[in-house]
Amino acid sequence: MKKLVLLALLSLPVLSVADISQQKITQFKISSLQLFSSFSSFMYFHGDDRNRNRLLQAQSRGDQAILALASSNNELLNKWNQISEYTKLYQEQNSNESDMSLEAGWSILQGELATIVKTLEKGLSDNNSLSKQSDIISVQVRMEMILSRYMAYANSTTGGYGVSYGEIPLEKQIADVSERLAQLVKVDSKYGSLVKQWKYIQGTLLAYNSNVAPFVVLHTFDKMRKLIAAE
Repeated sequence: MKKLVLLALLSLPVLSVADISQQKITQFKISSLQLFSSFSSFMYFHGDDRNRNRLLQAQSRGDQAILALASSNNELLNKWNQISEYTKLYQEQNSNESDMSLEAGWSILQGELATIVKTLEKGLSDNNSLSKQSDIISVQVRMEMILSRYMAYANSTTGGYGVSYGEIPLEKQIADVSERLAQLVKVDSKYGSLVKQWKYIQGTLLAYNSNVAPFVVLHTFDKMRKLIAAE
């Protein structure tokens, strides 16, 4: 897959950062966050088939998203390839034991990719910056950030890896999503099912550092993603 991604990118026209749309960056951000949380769940459940499939699907979506960027930013592509190789190596090892060095390395890769994406967003042209993403996509980005950090807590043998790169406390992120969803459902009742699913796991998410329940959270997130995709 890595070779296919590289070959495909070489065949695409080189774009400047200003030519990259907010929409494409946002879709890549969502895909990369889903890969982060999927890999953490794969580690947490010691590589069972359900989470292996979730991981492979997330990897495929991420590969497609980075192709859509057609990015001239070699740093972004190189970092994505590092992340892909990292997940591939662990799958081949198929370890049944927690690995602190694995967790630490994964946390570092997440933070480095987040920094690169943030730099790309800052470099958007004025026109692209003004082309705002929809409210529901904005909410999804925040939801995926929460899940990524929640799974880092759930999977961590020390309670810290994968969390330090987050600038906003998880409690505040959860409260922000809850408020945004409440506003959405006031405007359109079609978001009622999404709000119901979110409320179902909100308490569990808030108990991230003491009483995690990854299976329930991941299963509910799968449902919420389907609801958002159907919009």
